Amino acid sequence: MSADTEMERKICDFLRQNGKCKALIIAQHFGLDKPTVNKHLHNLKISNQLFKTNEDTSIWDLMEKKNELKLTPKPERTSQTTTETSKEKPVEDLLMRSGGLKALHIARELGQTKQTINNLMYSMEKKGKVKKCIKSEIWSLNEEGSDESFSQESDQGLDSVSGLSHSFDVIAELGQGGYGCVYKVKHKYDGKIYAVKRVNLTRKADSEVKALARLDHPNIVRYITCWPGSDDWTSIQERNQVSNKSGSSSDVVTFSCGERNGDDDYKSGMESLGVTDRIYLFIQMDFCEGGNLTDWIKARNDMRKQRTTVESHKIFYEIITGVEFIHANNLIHRDLKPDNILFSADGKVKIGDFGLVVTQTDQNGDPIERSNRGTSTYMSPEQENKRNYDEKTDIFPLGLIWFEMIWKISTGMERVMLWPDLRNKRFPKMFSDKCPTESKFIMEMLSYSPEHRPNAKDVKENLDRFFSLDQDLLSQKTV
Repeated sequence: MSADTEMERKICDFLRQNGKCKALIIAQHFGLDKPTVNKHLHNLKISNQLFKTNEDTSIWDLMEKKNELKLTPKPERTSQTTTETSKEKPVEDLLMRSGGLKALHIARELGQTKQTINNLMYSMEKKGKVKKCIKSEIWSLNEEGSDESFSQESDQGLDSVSGLSHSFDVIAELGQGGYGCVYKVKHKYDGKIYAVKRVNLTRKADSEVKALARLDHPNIVRYITCWPGSDDWTSIQERNQVSNKSGSSSDVVTFSCGERNGDDDYKSGMESLGVTDRIYLFIQMDFCEGGNLTDWIKARNDMRKQRTTVESHKIFYEIITGVEFIHANNLIHRDLKPDNILFSADGKVKIGDFGLVVTQTDQNGDPIERSNRGTSTYMSPEQENKRNYDEKTDIFPLGLIWFEMIWKISTGMERVMLWPDLRNKRFPKMFSDKCPTESKFIMEMLSYSPEHRPNAKDVKENLDRFFSLDQDLLSQKTV
């Protein structure tokens, strides 16, 4: 069999498996240039094996399918609906678990081509099952009209609460994801700058608000209030005012909306709201002007002379103090990383992004089956493997964070090479010599088994015991 014949056979097999496709998609799949693929496609057309389903867009399909359509009677509507539902169910389950994904990632997870998934997503969008964020290209479930929606058929309630939104001017969009956006805003009356996070008003948005309301602590981003409202106030101001989007990395806030444990007793004080239109939940918080820990680490790594560990230890002490308070309130953060550790204007640590927060146990005090949601780079092994896990899943990323705060990583490539070893407790040669005490503590925090990791209170006590954090110079004792 010649090389051309073999390739044409493969193209037919590809179309047989994945359905009709554009020439460009076929070229990308086989790593060929478009002229070469077009040559094969026209050869197959001449041999009556392929045909164009649309001459304008050059979508190709198998002739055998065209013949089957002529011979096969049209299936009943109920059968077609069942088939469509069976294809949509895995997508819905995936989006429910992940919150939101791009089409390419959905295709990879389900073992499909991007073209097949795109076709399916647009079909589901027409039915109102999913929606796509234009800017981020992230698909998410459209929960409007679902049993999880707070929206109810009534003509009262919205005007009385959404009026709060008219008190703000939008300065910049700070970040966005599958669940909504975070805005930097200025209050029209008190003149202060705040961060306002907008998420779909569903039961899932409730967990983050309740966690923030409970966690009143100096090292946690301060929650101010929340309200339901329409999207008009942001969309209008985005068009008219946000012409100078902030490019400062200190404005970047990463976030995601949390999931609610199915076994948790859900009691919402907002279920009585009566509204007819699609509405959102707006969460007002203090705006952290000092940037985030990612900025701090990058600035330190860019310095010719590495900073002393004094400042690093003081910052980490505040981080672990905030985490200790979170755990003491029977909560797990689940997404600790430098992006989510912010600084106020005076440099005080503020832990943010409680979108993935969950309770440690169910009502009976029993473990809860968890998902593997989070940031894979910092995720603990048990969180990554979808096992039952407790608050010690937060200790693992703290070990990684502490390491990169005190050890200079000069380039992105160096970080890529180092990170797998670090997650497996293999440190750079000089790290244990230069930082023997820190090395011992971080080694324990990165234990594969959570039971071998210290809890947040232990880490805090060790910092207090072995380092004099109230001194200008670091006084290190011997472990």
